[in-house]
Amino acid sequence: MPTLVGSRLDKYEIQSEVGHGGMAVVYRGRDTVLEREVAVKVLHPHLADREESRLRLRREAITVAKLRHENILEIFDYSGEDATESYLVTEFIHGVTLRQWLDEKWRPHPILAALLIHRLCVALAHAHRSDVVHRDIKPENVMIREDGCLKLMDFGIAQIIDHQKLTMTGQLLGSPAYMAPELISGRPLDARTDLFSVGIMLYQLATGMLPFSGRNPHEVLSKIADATYPRPSSICPTVDDELEAIIDKALARDPDQRFQSAEALAADLEGYLAEAGVPATQDEVMAYFQGHEGYVAELNERVCGALMERAGAAIRERRNARAIRLLGRVLELDGDNREARGLLSRLRTRERRIRTVAVIGAGLAGFGLVAAGVLLAMNLPEVPEPLAPEEVSTPLGAGKPLRTQPLVPDVKKAKPIKTTGGDPPKASTDSDGASGGASETQGGTGGSKRPHTKPIKNPTPAVKARCDLEIRGIPPAVATSYQLKYGTTKLALTSLTIPLEFEGPSVTLSLTGPRYLGHRTIRREECTPGTKLSLTALRRPATLRFRGAPPNTTAECVSGSPCTDAKPHLIGDGATFPQIPMTQDQVYIKLRFKSSGYAPKVERVPIQPGPNQVDVNLKPHDD
Repeated sequence: MPTLVGSRLDKYEIQSEVGHGGMAVVYRGRDTVLEREVAVKVLHPHLADREESRLRLRREAITVAKLRHENILEIFDYSGEDATESYLVTEFIHGVTLRQWLDEKWRPHPILAALLIHRLCVALAHAHRSDVVHRDIKPENVMIREDGCLKLMDFGIAQIIDHQKLTMTGQLLGSPAYMAPELISGRPLDARTDLFSVGIMLYQLATGMLPFSGRNPHEVLSKIADATYPRPSSICPTVDDELEAIIDKALARDPDQRFQSAEALAADLEGYLAEAGVPATQDEVMAYFQGHEGYVAELNERVCGALMERAGAAIRERRNARAIRLLGRVLELDGDNREARGLLSRLRTRERRIRTVAVIGAGLAGFGLVAAGVLLAMNLPEVPEPLAPEEVSTPLGAGKPLRTQPLVPDVKKAKPIKTTGGDPPKASTDSDGASGGASETQGGTGGSKRPHTKPIKNPTPAVKARCDLEIRGIPPAVATSYQLKYGTTKLALTSLTIPLEFEGPSVTLSLTGPRYLGHRTIRREECTPGTKLSLTALRRPATLRFRGAPPNTTAECVSGSPCTDAKPHLIGDGATFPQIPMTQDQVYIKLRFKSSGYAPKVERVPIQPGPNQVDVNLKPHDD
């Protein structure tokens, strides 16, 4: 296809080629009427020269243009049925594709995989509610805007192609590695087709590999048709059972066995993230892309703290299986976490003791001595399970012995039972601090013997960690607009220094408000009386909302250090201006406003982190 650079399509000047694929060539262009930068996607002639394809293009352009979502690339215009070239005009995104990010900067991470795919599921849910199915979900069709916002591209373009005619010419709709089985076999397609492709991307982001691979496209398609793939956890050990179950359901061969909606998949991912203490929000996604290296280190610390907190709660509730699972997730992220290793070792010891009780009880059942067997097992002395050499960062016996946290809050030992004579009985104590087992001989010489159990007292409340927390980075005058969340506590700030107290091995703090946000995980050993810790708030990117703008008004940032996108942007009809990263609490920028029939104006505008309202107030041209 000859290049269109330097030519003009209707009101669009074609400036440069920015990409091409099997269906279209993408150009950077300029809308000469609205004076804004656009992307012009021109279909290849072999797709656009058929009347049926033109009709599909029109139908899909009209449908997809109605989609309005922050994570979906917006369609501005369409060539029309009778145009020489068939094309779509969309917003132009400055950034890279997710494919480029995967190739250059991505490191497999289950939590981040869930976070990014959740955001795409939210966008898909919006499209599916309008009966728009993408049919070509892949990393190449996801853009990462400069501010970190994800944009899902090419909605509807895949649907303008007639599948049978393409296969007759030897071409294939979409990318083989991300196809759903029904797309290959020609069965009916629906929204669940997109979810299979999303499941492939989730697998890839979590493990660093594709689930279906082969020496050639035919081998790949054969594996997809059979839906056979390696277990995600066999490739990346940090993929836990919960995420693996979500991936398995998304990749079910039968659409009826998959998630039935993008909302359902998003809900499961949101629950998975919530357990790890990570909010499934746009801000989290943007924070990752804006500072990915530092963000990942902070994320791991935050997730470990949240999982340890939930493991502690599970232990206190005697939900050992859940606690073991949570501690395993901690150790996959932080293999040197000695506290998690110690707790896991003691939980495994407890599980073995419970199994020993069951075995003894079963063995004695035939003799009618089940109860005595249980009492006998409870009296067995508990020997802490030694950690395997590969489970500790230093050899056992070197330096101080490893000390672990108790499985439950401190438990008072049961008082000795008074006897009628002789020496007082000796109490045996299990690893949880609860007394139990058979009593010693009751009475003096010649007294009779009988088993006697001692009462177990309820655990005493755990001692809370207490320290002071200082919030930094927020002007004192606005502190009352912010809320600090940790555990089940939600605290409205009345001061930037607050007393902090919590139970468990650690706590994850989350600061929320209109202009600043912050996160930090604090471990129990850090928080002691008289200690002052700090949480530094980060500035949110500035967002601009315009008031009083005539129709078709454009705004352009022409000066000021935060200006990263000095291009005209339409600011009417719900259009959004690019977010502006903030390095200070207030800066000034110059905006140029233009609208047909009005005198242009340049105005110096103060902006702060978070939402800002800007009055436009253009004056009509003098006749």
